[in-house]
Amino acid sequence: MLLSSHDQFQQCISLNDTKRYVANYKELCLTSVFQPIFDRENRTIGVEALVRISTDEKHIIRPDQFFNSVQISLEDKINVERLSRVIHIRNFSQSPLRDRNLFLNVLPSSGEFYAFEDMRINLLSKRLKSLNLTASQLVMEVVELEARNETCLQKAMHRLSSHGFKIAVDDFGMHASNRKRVEMLKPHIIKIDRSLLLTFMDGKLDALLSGIALARKVGAKVVVEGIETIQQYQAMMELDVDLFQGYYLAMPKPLEVNKSYTLAAL
Repeated sequence: MLLSSHDQFQQCISLNDTKRYVANYKELCLTSVFQPIFDRENRTIGVEALVRISTDEKHIIRPDQFFNSVQISLEDKINVERLSRVIHIRNFSQSPLRDRNLFLNVLPSSGEFYAFEDMRINLLSKRLKSLNLTASQLVMEVVELEARNETCLQKAMHRLSSHGFKIAVDDFGMHASNRKRVEMLKPHIIKIDRSLLLTFMDGKLDALLSGIALARKVGAKVVVEGIETIQQYQAMMELDVDLFQGYYLAMPKPLEVNKSYTLAAL
C-alpha cells in the first residue's frame, strides 16, 4: 500500500530527543542530513536533503543501494522516498536556513505520480504554506534512474513547475540523466555529476563543458557536485558554473533546530 493520507504519514513520523523529525517504516528508521550549496560568492543558497537509512539492528543501508535494489519493491521505495521528503521538509522548516532553497531527490517512478495527482501537489503546497514555506523554495531533483515512462515524467515535472516548484536534473552524465532527459524536462537547474568533474580534472574536458553548454541552451543554472579538493574548486570557479557542492565546501549533517520555528504539532 502506498502511503498517501495525512494519518498514514503521521503514524510513521515522530520527534527524536534532539527535536528533529524522524520516520519509521517497517524495520527501517529514516533521518535527515543536509549538504549546503554555495554560489560564486560562497553564500549558502540552499541545502540538499539526504536521507540516512538504518535498520532496527542499527545496520546502515546506503540510500543508493536501497533505491537501486531489485530485491526491494517499488512500493517500499516510493514510501521511503515520500516519508523522507516529509521529514526533510519539516526539519528544514524549523532550521535557521529555512529562508533558503531546499533540494529534494525525486525517484522518476515516484515523480510520475504527479502527472495524475493534482490533489497531491495541492496538498504539498498547502503543507508548505502551513510551515510558512513556498513552493518556489523547493527544488525537485530527478535522480539518474530510469523512468517507467519518460513522457509521463515530463508531464509530471511540468505540472510541478506550473505550481511554482523548481525542477532539477540530478547527476547529469550518469545513466538516464542525459541530454534527452534535460531537453524533455527543461529543468531550472542541472547538477553535473562528480564523474564529469573527475574526467575534466584528468584533462578530458568535453563532457563537462558540453553539460554546461546544454544548461545554457535550456536556460538552466549549473551546479557542480562532488567537489572534494581545493584544486577541483578552483578549476570549477574558472568555468561558467553558478553553484558548487561537495565535501571540500561542507559535509552533510543535521540542521540546527531554531526553537523559534519549532512547531508543536506534527
